[in-house]
Amino acid sequence: MEINSVKVGGDEEDHLPKERESEKRVMPHEDLVVIPFKDGNNERTFKIGSKLGQSHQEQLIKLIREFEDVSAWGPEDMLRIDPSVALHKLYVDPNSSPMKQKKRLSNNDTAIREEVQALLKGQAIRDLKFPVWVTYVVLVKTQ
Repeated sequence: MEINSVKVGGDEEDHLPKERESEKRVMPHEDLVVIPFKDGNNERTFKIGSKLGQSHQEQLIKLIREFEDVSAWGPEDMLRIDPSVALHKLYVDPNSSPMKQKKRLSNNDTAIREEVQALLKGQAIRDLKFPVWVTYVVLVKTQ
């Protein structure tokens, strides 16, 4: 069983796996048009390609708006994903020795709390009791 270690302290880049170092962000090959789900309400939007023909654009917009009720805007909208579809488990080598990590202070504690509460509400995660040597939450800035 392979056990990965994480360096404590330093830059966020130190925590990225080696295989992700060369990873590049994928960008759309055309400009995107932002479309509101409801006319006049820009709170919830979706994007479609700008090179799509006018009639195809209208058909696609109509279809997407028709199925708005099955769109998930956040984890709280994806209530109880069946574990046969997606499941994450924490596997720990039983021969490894426990090591408590230093808690990293974050200016974004409120953001962390809100995100965790949304995930709990949507039943995407659940509270489990593990020993103190399981790692703390770390915010990673997305591009």
